[in-house]
Amino acid sequence: MRETSSIRKKIVVNTVSMVMILSIVFLCILFLTSRIMTNLILLDVMQPLVRTASQAVEANLHVLSDRVFMISDNRVFTEAGTTKAEKQALLENAASGIEFISLSLYTPDGKLYTSYGDGTPDISQREIYQYMKETGGLVVDDTSVNGGNLQVAIGTPVTDADGAVTYYLVGNYKYDVLNDVVSNINIGYTGRAFMFNQDGVLMAHSDAEKVRSQENVYTTYSGGDKLQSLFDRALTGEIGASRVRIDGKDSYMTFAPVRGTNWSIAIAVPQSEFMGAGNGALQITLLITVAMLLILVLRIRGFSGRIARALGNVTDRIQLLSQGDLTSSTDVVKTNDEVETLSLALRETIGDINGYLSELRDALTQISNGNLDIQIQGKFQGDFVVMKESLDKIISFLNNAMHELQVASEQLLLASRGVSDSAQTVNSSSETQAHSVMRLKAESETILQNVNAVNDHAQQAEALMNKVKVQLDSGDQQMKQMLQSMDQINQNAHEIGKISKLMEDIAFQTNILALNASVEAARAGAAGKGFSVVAQEVRNLAEKSSESAQKATQMLEHSQEQVVEGYTYAQQTAKTMADIADISRDVSQIMDGLVDFVQEQKTALDGMAEDIGAISDIGEHNLSASEQAAAASHEMMQQAQALQDIAGRFNLRQTQSAEQMEESIC
Repeated sequence: MRETSSIRKKIVVNTVSMVMILSIVFLCILFLTSRIMTNLILLDVMQPLVRTASQAVEANLHVLSDRVFMISDNRVFTEAGTTKAEKQALLENAASGIEFISLSLYTPDGKLYTSYGDGTPDISQREIYQYMKETGGLVVDDTSVNGGNLQVAIGTPVTDADGAVTYYLVGNYKYDVLNDVVSNINIGYTGRAFMFNQDGVLMAHSDAEKVRSQENVYTTYSGGDKLQSLFDRALTGEIGASRVRIDGKDSYMTFAPVRGTNWSIAIAVPQSEFMGAGNGALQITLLITVAMLLILVLRIRGFSGRIARALGNVTDRIQLLSQGDLTSSTDVVKTNDEVETLSLALRETIGDINGYLSELRDALTQISNGNLDIQIQGKFQGDFVVMKESLDKIISFLNNAMHELQVASEQLLLASRGVSDSAQTVNSSSETQAHSVMRLKAESETILQNVNAVNDHAQQAEALMNKVKVQLDSGDQQMKQMLQSMDQINQNAHEIGKISKLMEDIAFQTNILALNASVEAARAGAAGKGFSVVAQEVRNLAEKSSESAQKATQMLEHSQEQVVEGYTYAQQTAKTMADIADISRDVSQIMDGLVDFVQEQKTALDGMAEDIGAISDIGEHNLSASEQAAAASHEMMQQAQALQDIAGRFNLRQTQSAEQMEESIC
């Protein structure tokens, strides 16, 4: 029942898979649509909301500012004739009934003049003083701590009739005036509003301790670069809204400036509070979908079970049929659909196949017993008609083939006997040819050995001639170098002769000079006697130098004659060496030609030896082939006899012509 269970499983799995895919796609679309719509709606709604909150803060601050301005415009402050007591009384009267912590009047240099409540003694270093002094108008100061209490200071200049600043009026309100506005902005369960100045310091927050400790929004709230960029945008006076992650939660944040101050107000709401309703609806939809899927699975299992059981009976019978069972009964399933038609067709098919196989089995049994004189009976239908016709053609073909085989076996037997006789004759001729080729091969090997010996001697002679040629070339080169050296010696001898001639001339001139010196010394008398002796010695040396130079000249001339004679002999020797070198080159060329000729003869003999070897191999192959042919022809004769015996065992129909046999094949 494995296949039946598989069909049932496929029906259930495929149907449920498609439904689940559609359900998941629908739920994903619903989820994404609800998220996108919620984001768009909230981002659109929160910007007007933060603008409204900003306007509420502006309105409260405007009321507080108007009170301070109206007090500052009183004539008690503006007229010069009023006393300090009158000013103090006005401050006390104005502060009654209003949530002032203190109401103080300061001199133009920021020093406390008079005050209601605990006024700051000096405000000259505070930003509110700097702003009032620079702008000349009403200023709202940042939230500050005084005596542990949070307060908001609003100040304005007090001018006289000429517009000159006479005092500065500063009123410190309770922080509650801001805290009430921030606390009344409630969005969701945990949504919060807060205000911060241009440095990011908190000015108002639902948690007053954060304001008292002057925490900064950049460090109080963690949310990465995106949150930091939103705070930066808020400080520029921009109005905007965006999704951002604050303190690890996905949230919506909107912001706007508070006009008349350097503050910005922001509202942050966790995204989960607005997604709760959508998530609940999604969960309900998911539960309904799961319930419908369970009901659908139960319905499909029941429907697929009926189909699977009906197909299981048919499948089991087909499995038996695939195993060769044609005798078991085939049950018909009464379902009034395609399954019933399938079971009926299967039963008829098995019955027809059983009948066809019975006919084929009987025919094949007759053929296996050697009886080819048979006909296929029974009625075949459909494609089985081709099987019947094919079997009839096979039987007709076997009849004709066996008849032809009987005739051919007789002819083959006669032919094999003739082939056997011819093979014996060829074998004898091949043996004679093989012996002749072996003798020719031995003679060619002897000739090749002699040629190899001649080739070796010729190569040795060529090597010796090459050595002689190298030595002669070296001797010729040395003779040329010797001729160059002797020519150089001859030239040097000429130069030395010139030098000797010069020395002889110098000695002659010295002798003349010495003679002149002697004559002059003789004229000088006793005073030139010493000089005369020196001149005589110089003359003697000059004569000796002249004689030595003449002897050197004679020796050089004799040496030069010997060099010229040696140079002549060396030239003759060099010519002789050149002639010997030319002769050796001719002999070397002759030896090269001889070596090449011997090498060509050796190559030709090698080729002839290879050809003879190939002929010898062919002869041996022919001898072996003739022996094998003789043995094969004898074996073929025996097989022909056996084939004739086998063909005689079959019982054939009446003899058919070749044309009929071809038609039966076609």
